Amino acid sequence: MNKPKFNIKSVLFILCALLPILLAGCGPSEEKITQAQALYAQLADLHNQVVEAHKGIADDSLDQNLVALGKKVEQIGQYDLNKFKDEQIDLLMESMRSIMDSYEEYLETINQIKAQETAAVLTSIPVTLSNNTEFTFQTLQLYSINDPSQNANVLEDTSGFAPGQTITGLVIYRDVSSAPWKLVLQSTDGTSHEFELAVKGYSESGVTLTLTYDSETNEIKCS
Repeated sequence: MNKPKFNIKSVLFILCALLPILLAGCGPSEEKITQAQALYAQLADLHNQVVEAHKGIADDSLDQNLVALGKKVEQIGQYDLNKFKDEQIDLLMESMRSIMDSYEEYLETINQIKAQETAAVLTSIPVTLSNNTEFTFQTLQLYSINDPSQNANVLEDTSGFAPGQTITGLVIYRDVSSAPWKLVLQSTDGTSHEFELAVKGYSESGVTLTLTYDSETNEIKCS
């Protein structure tokens, strides 16, 4: 399901289309009108920055507050400054500055959330693998099912993974979908053994996996 975003399309058009409404006329001074127009343009630019940044996060906790700010921007865009006095425009500009301050704060929050979500995309999990079988393995591949091309032989340039040995320093990565990983071993007799690792339940502090041989089923197990 796509994450709902605050309704911004109408506001984007208003920011551009309603700017001409803020025109000089009898009543307020031309200087005050110019100041309000310039500030409104800054508000529009900052608003658009927040919209784009918000699209880039999965977190929806800010949606309600951003909707409320968007409505304020829309309301300001509806004002006809020809009917305002200079003092009223000053108050309006103060409101615009307040909205801009809020947008600045939300932009900072969004950037922090983005950094957290990016860091959480891949969680590294150290792996220790023990060989409690009577078999020696000549190849060992460890890779995500989403990226089977990354299947380098960990045992390359070694004498193999012998009975009673333990390998440390292996690392697997859990992505946001917790996609399983594959552990593929080939013993010296040419027999391949494949195991699917449910990384979702693994602790970030690491996991220890042990290879054992079940004589009843004539199978090697990994647990």
